[in-house]
Amino acid sequence: MHLSCSSLIFSFFSVFIVTVTCDNPDVELKPSLSECKRINPCGATVSTYPLLEPDAEESSGFGSGAAPPVYDEILTHEIYDLNASPELRNSTLCQCPDDSICDFESDSNVVKVDYHVTLRFCKLETISSVCKRNSINVRVIGAAQASGDSVQEVSQAMMFCNCPNGFSRQHVEVWEGQDISLNYKCL
Repeated sequence: MHLSCSSLIFSFFSVFIVTVTCDNPDVELKPSLSECKRINPCGATVSTYPLLEPDAEESSGFGSGAAPPVYDEILTHEIYDLNASPELRNSTLCQCPDDSICDFESDSNVVKVDYHVTLRFCKLETISSVCKRNSINVRVIGAAQASGDSVQEVSQAMMFCNCPNGFSRQHVEVWEGQDISLNYKCL
């Protein structure tokens, strides 16, 4: 495959400007990633599980029982088949210092926030294990899934401390554009 792309470098008072043009619409030019800070995971994995089919015997109200009535929306119930194999989507969020690579294969650099979101760190030991229970400890930002209860891809994340007993999900905030913010506190 031949790509017809060109780049020009201009020098003006010791400032370099690089201009890249490309005639191929299939080539996507992405900005370089910023270096990871102490609180930033280098990557995230979103696990998308299939939806459960409603059980007619467990539904309440009138009708066929195939769908729960509107007033049941205030009740929390399982909507995902967590026994099925999830679809995994990895996102690289920032560049590890010292040109090390964000490892998506290892389990040693992982914090599983909930059944949807797993964060990956350059070095997990740089995260503090002392947490304040009354404040948000993890924030995950990304495009909302169709259900609105999780993200389909992570664009930003911050983990201020690692909770040894796990996390409790808090309110979901509307973020910029189609993004939402998932917030977590320590258990």
